[in-house]
Amino acid sequence: MKYYYTEKKLKDLTSNLIILHDSREQTSNHILEYFDKHNILHEKRALKTGDYSYKIKACPELGFPIDTYFTDELCIERKNSINEIAGNMAEKDDRFLKELNRMINIQDCYILIENDRIDDILEHNYDSKLNELSLLRTLLTTQKRCNFYLNFIKKENMGKMIYEICLNSLYSKILK
Repeated sequence: MKYYYTEKKLKDLTSNLIILHDSREQTSNHILEYFDKHNILHEKRALKTGDYSYKIKACPELGFPIDTYFTDELCIERKNSINEIAGNMAEKDDRFLKELNRMINIQDCYILIENDRIDDILEHNYDSKLNELSLLRTLLTTQKRCNFYLNFIKKENMGKMIYEICLNSLYSKILK
């Protein structure tokens, strides 16, 4: 359902956005510290797919009579490096492949990789015997098949990027 919001009501709605982070997510203190520093609400929760998503806490006056979850609309999977992805791909990690397959049913999916660049794949700057072209082609094929956005983000910008992706998703789902 889409609505027209005044600027004030949109600000009120945004203040009810809560970033959800998966209870199994590891080493994300820098992200949670960013949220805390910028007064971004967040909540630990077991997510079916991905590491981050969001909800709007109940605010009936703005059209949300109950807590409204957007976990079927947005999934953000964070990887701490190309090494992690290369390891997942080289070992044909069932858990990671199942995660990617679950993403197929979610409207908008992102894989965010910290501190590396696409060039690190091309230049084989990772700890795996997996050939760089094999890794690149596997990622591109999987990206197309599972319909996710692949982004490379500096560690210090990860919290901001997660928040902005969630905010953008909210706006695209509810604003006319």
